[in-house]
Amino acid sequence: MRRRGSRRRCSFPGGLRPSAATRPTHGGRSRRGRPPCARHRGRTRAVACTVEPIIRSMPERTGSLATRTTIVVGAGLGVVAAVVGIGGWLLAGRALASAAASQVDPAAAGDPAADAAILRWTIAGGAALLALAGAAVATVFVRREVLGPVRQLRETAERVVRGDTSARAPADGHDELGALAEGMNRMLDAAERAQLQLFAMNEALDLKIGELSEANVGLGESNRLKSEFLANVSHELRTPLNSIIGFADLLEEVARSEAAPDPKRLRYIGNIQRSGRSLLDMINSLLDMAKIEAGRMEVTVAPASAADVVEGLQAIMRPLAVQKRIDLQARVADGLPKVETDAGKLQQILYNFLSNAIKFSPEDGAVIVSVERAQRNGGEAVRISVTDHGPGIPEDMQETIFEKFRQVDASHTRRAGGTGLGLAICRELADLMGCSVGLVSASGKGSTFWVEVPVVHRPRELRPLMADQAVTRP
Repeated sequence: MRRRGSRRRCSFPGGLRPSAATRPTHGGRSRRGRPPCARHRGRTRAVACTVEPIIRSMPERTGSLATRTTIVVGAGLGVVAAVVGIGGWLLAGRALASAAASQVDPAAAGDPAADAAILRWTIAGGAALLALAGAAVATVFVRREVLGPVRQLRETAERVVRGDTSARAPADGHDELGALAEGMNRMLDAAERAQLQLFAMNEALDLKIGELSEANVGLGESNRLKSEFLANVSHELRTPLNSIIGFADLLEEVARSEAAPDPKRLRYIGNIQRSGRSLLDMINSLLDMAKIEAGRMEVTVAPASAADVVEGLQAIMRPLAVQKRIDLQARVADGLPKVETDAGKLQQILYNFLSNAIKFSPEDGAVIVSVERAQRNGGEAVRISVTDHGPGIPEDMQETIFEKFRQVDASHTRRAGGTGLGLAICRELADLMGCSVGLVSASGKGSTFWVEVPVVHRPRELRPLMADQAVTRP
C-alpha cells in the first residue's frame, strides 16, 4: 500500500535494472512491480545515441599516433571508471534491498529507493570526472614525453632524406627514446664519415683516371708514331734492298753462264742473296705488323683451292729445304672443297709455318704439309697442318708463342734468325680472315702448326665469339 503524498518513482533509477543477485523479488516482479518509467527510458536511449556514433567513427579518427594513444589511455581510464561505477551501483542496490527487507520504521526510514538512486548517480558522476581528468593528464603526458621526441626523430629523418647530412636528433632524455635518438645520431655520424671518405676516394679516383687517360693518350700517340715510322722506314728500305737482291741474282746468272764458274764467286753471291732475302723478310714482317696495328691491312675474299695454295708454296720453299737436305712432303686429301678466303694471306701464314719448320728442323729431317677436312664452329672447314721434327715447344710456352717478339730459345733463334713477329702476324691475319691457328707440340718431339679455313666466309661481326684464336689441340 502506497503512502499518501509520496511521489511515484521509477523502481529502477536511471532506467537501468539491478542485477538478479541484488534485485529483491516479489513473485517475479520488482519491488513495486513496475517497469522503468518513460523518462528514464528516454534518457538511456539519448545516451546510447550519443555514444554509438563516436564509437563507430573511432577507426576514422585514429590516423595519428597522438590520437590513437589518447584513445587507448582514455579507454583504459573509462574502463576503470566503469568498473568503479558498476561497483557503486551494485553496492547501492544491496543497500536498497537491505532497507526493503528490514523496514522496521517506515515513517522514519525515508525513501530507500531515492537514497540509492542519489548514491548511484554520485558514484557514476565521480567516476566519469575521474576518467576525464585522468585522460586529460595522460594525453598531456603522452604528447609531451612520447610524441614530442618521436616527432623530432621523424623530422630529423626527413631532413637526412632531403640531403641534410648534418641533421641530428636531440637526445636530452635518459629513457628508451633518448637512447634511440643517441643511436640514430651515432648512425648519422658514421654515415657522414663514410660519405666524406667516399668523396675523398672519388676525388682521388678522378685524379687517377685523369692521369691514366693522359698517359693512355700519350701511349696511343707514341704507338701511332712508331707504326708510321716503321711503315715509312720499311718502304724506304725495301726499294734499295730489292735492287741489291736483283743485282745479286743477275750476277749469279752471269757467273753460272761462264765456262768455268768460280766457286768462291758463287759462294759470295749466294751469301748476298740469302742475307738480302732474310733482311727483306724482316722488313716485310715489320711492315705487315704496322699495317695490322694501324687497321690498314685489307683482306680480299675469293674462292680458292687449298691444294693449289700448298702446291705453289711447296715450289717456293723447296730450294730452302734442299739446302738443309730436308724432305718436304705434301699430303692432300681427295675431294676437298674450295674455301672462301684471301689466298695471298693464307699463303703468307703457311710460308711462316714452313719457314720456321725448315729453320728449326735438323738436317736430313722431314717437314710434312697435310691438307684435310675439319669441323669448325659447327661448319665445314679445311685444315692445313705443318709438322716438323725440331726441338719442340714446352707446354708453358705454347700459350704465348703467338704473341709479338716471343721466341722459345735464344740459342735456336740466334742460329736460325728472325724477329719473333712471324707467328704474331699469322694469328692477326687468321683473325682478319675468320680462320684460326694453333699448335700441338712437346719438348724434344717436334711441333705441328695448323690453320683452319672455313669453307664459307663470314663477316667479322657475324662470327661466334672465341676465347683465343691461337689455341692448342691434342
